[in-house]
Amino acid sequence: MTSLIDVIFLLLLFFMLSSTFSRFADVEIGASGGAPAAADAVPVFVKLSDGRISLNGADLTLDDLAPELARQQSANGVNALILSVDETASSQQLVDLLLIARKLPGLSLQIVQ
Repeated sequence: MTSLIDVIFLLLLFFMLSSTFSRFADVEIGASGGAPAAADAVPVFVKLSDGRISLNGADLTLDDLAPELARQQSANGVNALILSVDETASSQQLVDLLLIARKLPGLSLQIVQ
């Protein structure tokens, strides 16, 4: 019985020392502070649900979202993104969308329910 306990402690020690605790990709999410939006903000509305992404009511794929947001930003001066996440959406879809929004310069993000 004593040798079994020794083996368990050695395995525990091995796994504790060999594992990493670093984060590979951090996505910062800032909560809205309740401050009023700027009067010159031009928003677009993105709804994220299970397998669907809609931009101002038009269904898009994740690959088409970045070029369309960039087009909206240059053509209409869009500088705010309002994101509504449905409870059926996966966290991976949310992270992918946040990474796309992060790449666009000057775009503020607000998440609503």
